[in-house]
Amino acid sequence: MTPQIDQFLFISMPRIRPALVADAANIARVHVDTWRTSYVGIVPDEHLAHLNYERCKAGWIEHLSNPQGEITYVGESSAGQIVAITSGGPLRESLPGIDGELYGLYVLKAYQRAGYGRLLVAQIARSLADNGFHSMLIWVLKDNSACRFYEKLGGRLIGEKTVEIGGKQLIDVAYAWNELSIFDKRLFEHTFKAV
Repeated sequence: MTPQIDQFLFISMPRIRPALVADAANIARVHVDTWRTSYVGIVPDEHLAHLNYERCKAGWIEHLSNPQGEITYVGESSAGQIVAITSGGPLRESLPGIDGELYGLYVLKAYQRAGYGRLLVAQIARSLADNGFHSMLIWVLKDNSACRFYEKLGGRLIGEKTVEIGGKQLIDVAYAWNELSIFDKRLFEHTFKAV
């Protein structure tokens, strides 16, 4: 590779780091904006319109100040802007054979398919494994196009439940990984590509 290409790759690689309480406003922006772009036509428009940055920020300040086993990471652009977030921890609803959970993954639309999601999911999986967890799942709205992303990462559909959002009954589906070892760093070094 020429030095110019190496420099471009270095600049364009997503930076993943643990979230800080000081990041709460930027995390809230990513969280709300991602909901508004990802759930159009799925979640009622009125619910999306009432999402509030300040309320979301307050929630994230609480989570980050008192994590109670929750692990949160952010993805930063080459300019240092938070453009993606994820969190995970112990499974919140008991399911046989599963002990960890990816609570959520939010990537701003302009940064989707650039590797942020893949790296953040892998980071949560490694953090869970480092803390003694062996498996994980994520609940995703069935009509969310992100379902394909989790399938490409090897997630196996294991269940569904009904949830209510904005007065509308929706189907949430669970994707699981029975072994966190599939997120071994080498796998992602050799298969890094936008999903």
